[in-house]
Amino acid sequence: MTETTPVMPKSNYLYAALAAATGIYFFLMGARLLPVPGGPSNLHGPHWLVLCVGVAFFLAGIAIAIETVGLANAATGALPAGAPRWLSVVQYLIGLTIFICFGLIASWVAFGPGERHFSGTLLFADEATNTAIGRTVFGVGALIIWLATAAVLAFGIRKFFDDERPNAG
Repeated sequence: MTETTPVMPKSNYLYAALAAATGIYFFLMGARLLPVPGGPSNLHGPHWLVLCVGVAFFLAGIAIAIETVGLANAATGALPAGAPRWLSVVQYLIGLTIFICFGLIASWVAFGPGERHFSGTLLFADEATNTAIGRTVFGVGALIIWLATAAVLAFGIRKFFDDERPNAG
């Protein structure tokens, strides 16, 4: 007896379009083709950082569209066994690229040059202590993201290049 898997809802096309449009906006701003709202003094980081945000949002929109068009399992995001191999490779590369963008952003916040200002309900010390805490938290987060990126890379290498392995199931 085959178990049916939940299918992605058609409303995902709207979410895909919104994410991709947001990504295009930030990408164009990061590429200096659109101005920074409020002027350049409102940009508290390098343009390549905004470019990374744009790439991550745009690719998230593409990923949502691929999973919807490819009839992926809504619970896992896995494409069906009959999906073209190139679609699985594109889905994987998009995920890997988004991880890399997140890693670059978190690494810049933690280790990049310049001042950082952190505030919130739990940060109550002086500004230097808050900055040290904030950079440390982002540094730990960046380390976790880079380790996860390495795991995703290793998984992809095994999945797509280890044809010697017998298929499970």
